[in-house]
Amino acid sequence: MLSGNGQGFAQNIDFGKSYINVTKGLNGGTVETGDTLEIRASFVVRSGTYDSCRYQDAVPAGTIYIPGTIRVLTNEGKIYKQLTDIYGDDPGWITGSNITIHLGYNTAAAPATAFRRGRVANTHKPSFYGSTCIMVASFRVKVTALTGSNISTGGGNMTYKSGIGSIQTFTFPANTLRVYTNFGICSNSIGANSIGTEFNGTFGSGKPRNRGTSGNVPVGYTYNFFDVNSPQDYYYGIANNTSTRQNYTTSNAWAKPDNSSPTHRVFTVWDIIGDHTGAVNPVTGNPAADTVANSNAGYMLVINAAYRIDSAFQQTISGLCPNTYYEISCWMRNICSKCGCDSNGKGASNAAGPPFYIPTGPGDSSGVAPNLTFEIDGIDYYTSGNLLYNGKWVKKGFTFLTGPVQTSFTLKFFNNAPGGGGNDWALDDISVSTCSPNMSYSPSLTPTVCDSNALTIYDTVRSYFNNYVYYKWQRSTDGGASWTDVTAPSGPAVPVWNGTAWEYVTSYTVPPSQTLVTNNGDLYRLVVATTVANLANAACNFTDVANIITLDVIDCGIPLATRFLSFSGQKENGYGVLKWVTTGEDEALLFDIEKSADGTRFFPAGTVSSHPGNAGAQQAYEFTDPARLTGPSYYRISMRNGQGQSILSRIIRLSVTNEPLSFVSVINPFSGELQFEVAAEQNDRAEAELIDATGKIIRVKTVDLYGGVNHLQFENTAMLAPGMYFLRVRTPGSTIQKAVLKTNR
Repeated sequence: MLSGNGQGFAQNIDFGKSYINVTKGLNGGTVETGDTLEIRASFVVRSGTYDSCRYQDAVPAGTIYIPGTIRVLTNEGKIYKQLTDIYGDDPGWITGSNITIHLGYNTAAAPATAFRRGRVANTHKPSFYGSTCIMVASFRVKVTALTGSNISTGGGNMTYKSGIGSIQTFTFPANTLRVYTNFGICSNSIGANSIGTEFNGTFGSGKPRNRGTSGNVPVGYTYNFFDVNSPQDYYYGIANNTSTRQNYTTSNAWAKPDNSSPTHRVFTVWDIIGDHTGAVNPVTGNPAADTVANSNAGYMLVINAAYRIDSAFQQTISGLCPNTYYEISCWMRNICSKCGCDSNGKGASNAAGPPFYIPTGPGDSSGVAPNLTFEIDGIDYYTSGNLLYNGKWVKKGFTFLTGPVQTSFTLKFFNNAPGGGGNDWALDDISVSTCSPNMSYSPSLTPTVCDSNALTIYDTVRSYFNNYVYYKWQRSTDGGASWTDVTAPSGPAVPVWNGTAWEYVTSYTVPPSQTLVTNNGDLYRLVVATTVANLANAACNFTDVANIITLDVIDCGIPLATRFLSFSGQKENGYGVLKWVTTGEDEALLFDIEKSADGTRFFPAGTVSSHPGNAGAQQAYEFTDPARLTGPSYYRISMRNGQGQSILSRIIRLSVTNEPLSFVSVINPFSGELQFEVAAEQNDRAEAELIDATGKIIRVKTVDLYGGVNHLQFENTAMLAPGMYFLRVRTPGSTIQKAVLKTNR
């Protein structure tokens, strides 16, 4: 993250400073109170010998030092030298909050001693193929700062000198990380990508294997084509096929190393892959493009990370919404399984020895693991964790909350691990997308209402974050081409945590004047937002475009003469079998069987025609659902005649397992009345109770339950005090209970 070159020796020596979130491990995450961080400062000698090599730093404010963690690491993060905390026995110690590590101490390198600054040559260990020495000074701290605090991980310095020259000091630049809640990535739906640049984060597509440069890759990395020995360290490429230009292939089955002449694989060992965008399997991604037969294939950014720790991608993103959670994510892939180079300078693909190659970890020869930091407006918020090689794409990211008036930020992805012997990775499908709520309409998406009758519709809004609390209902009379507000902006709602998400229910009663036959097909939807201002901004509010209520207005002036006498169901060999009896049939009828997974949204499951020639007599019917029961299923029957008049049966419930009693839906929070639905396996007598937070029963009623779904309610609850209550339903054999919230709205 922090990097630089030695003054006057830019071609020979490099520095970098970063940190690893040890607590978050391979999964990555934000820095939270209690996390363990490993502060790392890399010292890289690419040519020559340097004396007076020393690292000094201070334990960052907002953290405490973890005793016994002063070390010199290899660039792979393995312990090369373990040092003690005390002064006088080895080249490292801590005094107060100040850390000192003499780098390169070697008894054979006079006049260095354990108490003088050391000497480092490019041929010293830890060695990169015998030509470069990469060592990492490190110590660990525990975060004590509270959420929302900033911690400075910058500063500290390296000293060195060449020959008889004076001692030079390189001071690491400032760097700040935020202690931030680790929400992970969005658990709800994802809105449109706002990143804008680089073909909205996909890097575009085309026929040539190697695309042109990217203005989003900062200075520090140089563009190059994919070939036998490129892109090298400090270079990047954008391609749809990572094989070499000299021996183009679409196959990733070549040996590693591939000793073909010329080799198919970059450096004989890189994976040969395609990009990630639009892949059928997002984990495996797309195969390497056939750019001879295929005229258009997707590109990806591929980085051969430098010894320095540098920014790999950056972009200022505007048009964001205030007080809104955004998922900031990308897909990454470690593209080299045999790129490791151990502290002896032995490469993973070198079978000669002794000494033989020492793997980074058991079975892992990929070397330095890619590790990215996500920075927003100059502050670190997230690190990806080490991306070990597994031959797959991995999604990395976190959730960020914009400020009360924030509409833009600058996003940077930093390489957070020193290069050399690994740290080769692909990046694709960068996204900055809103974390949207989930919405569920009831009583159905196509509620039926008689001409000139009022109809109440509901929407349950659920979100992992409880900030989509402002809302309004809208209506469209032209098929969704335009929408008109039918309620004023409302809120803030008071969501209730249901165990997996925050939720609240809002309703709108369509007046009789808008349920005329001419209103058949009118659309209704709920629009939600995080602020009143966002509710009025089409770019910052949210509605479920895939699920919209469509009114089904029917003429109920002449009721059907036929009546349902009974409707029941049972499980037979894993299937739902429905039976019903009618009386008073005096015309041809159709029975539409409707099915639902949640008891509110019903879909057609089949149709049965009435029996001819038996007017007035009782008629029995049966229907077997062709779909096997896999969970709770709700059924109802719509009986209709040729004139479009219809009657709905009651709802019954069938399930794979026997659940004698369960809640189907509860209007929560409630105000003037508490409506709820209970599913019973069989006819039974029950007591419904409303209990306050002290355990006192304040309402009770005895009800007859019928096998199926029963609509129940407690009326006149407006005078109850706002707060948490418990709804309990008891039968002689079962009891169910649910927390509900009373509000005054």
